[in-house]
Amino acid sequence: MTPRDFLKLVVRPNIEDFHVNFADLRHAHNAVSAVDALAAHIYVWAKANTPSAIMVACNDSHYRGLLAQRDGAFALLRDVAKAQKHVHLTQHNPQITCTDQITARPIVWGEGPYGAGRYGGVEQVVVDIASGDFAYLENVVDQAVAFLEAEMTALGV
Repeated sequence: MTPRDFLKLVVRPNIEDFHVNFADLRHAHNAVSAVDALAAHIYVWAKANTPSAIMVACNDSHYRGLLAQRDGAFALLRDVAKAQKHVHLTQHNPQITCTDQITARPIVWGEGPYGAGRYGGVEQVVVDIASGDFAYLENVVDQAVAFLEAEMTALGV
């Protein structure tokens, strides 16, 4: 399966489900996992088809790290994916250290940045990064997948 096929058959449906069910942690986790896995699909494709473009990456985890250095949304998504998998992160310098930082809760007027999340104080999945600082996971997912699509285009996928 090419990265574009994986995007169409797995990633996009998971993201669409999350947009419909924006307060559901299961849909959030599925969307995050799918986008994170897309990075591995891109790495494997590039390794076979354009190895010079990714030759500094020794494996897909290293490739994700390199991508995270280039894009903040993907960096946060990668940390969320790692937290989902390992529950508690202790190595490197992740933006989040445990799955308890991924929650569904209402964000009231004035609490978050204008225009970034859903209006009206509805419950939605957020990632608490630091005290008083959070990100709307829907936005993180959308921005990270857009970054990976641009990466695929640059690689000729």
